[in-house]
Amino acid sequence: MSRYHKLNSAFTTQVKENNAFIAQNLNFAQQIVSALTAFLELPAENPGLEDVEKYLQYLHLDREKGYLTKQELASAVSHFPEGKFQFGLGILLAAKHENNPRQLATFAIQGDRDAELLKIEVFGKTFEFESIAPDDLDLTAFCAHVYDELMNGLAWRISDEVEKTRVGFDVTPLDD
Repeated sequence: MSRYHKLNSAFTTQVKENNAFIAQNLNFAQQIVSALTAFLELPAENPGLEDVEKYLQYLHLDREKGYLTKQELASAVSHFPEGKFQFGLGILLAAKHENNPRQLATFAIQGDRDAELLKIEVFGKTFEFESIAPDDLDLTAFCAHVYDELMNGLAWRISDEVEKTRVGFDVTPLDD
């Protein structure tokens, strides 16, 4: 086998292994989304609003532009060296009020993994999973933490110090 063929073979192996790693990250992200959707009992139907398609928004984190809404979860997940990945979520909240104000509660999820361990961080708390088999994550404590932090964020009032909340509530309601 020529050296060029060996280079092509090594490249093929690299691409295959990188794609498998990304697929596993996406599997973990999908498990997180599914667990949160079930735990929070998010409605499955369309909210019926012109500018909002779903109650759960997938958000890509961009350093310069902030959160960017994506149609697919795979487009929202960023993959980094050393086994790290991240994505954001936005949950549509609508007040029962004459004007029906609504906004997105936005937050980031950070993943960090190696061969033996998966760490998921949200709202400053890290959850560790020793076995990172693709389908056996028990995300109950993770989901409860997200819910508690969202509730804590919603307890914040304009007269409080802004540092009291870690939830990224969009301060401008979505237009009707």
